[in-house]
Amino acid sequence: DSLTTLYSALYAKQNFATYTVKGKPAGLYKNAGRFSYLRVFGAGHEVPAYLWRGVPRGAAALQMFNQIMSDNPLSST
Repeated sequence: DSLTTLYSALYAKQNFATYTVKGKPAGLYKNAGRFSYLRVFGAGHEVPAYLWRGVPRGAAALQMFNQIMSDNPLSST
């Protein structure tokens, strides 16, 4: 919230949404323009290694990576 970007005002107005991987909750996220933020449940500093309640190990990291590398905003699946 303390970053100053072109999208800061829009980002501040938004609420977090649940980030799901194949319908299973994996975290919380926001998108504002080209700025995205994702908080992955239980991940700490090792998002690819985390395992969370029905989400296979690495699935949230792979989904996030594919969305970002495809130049798409984060979205649930």
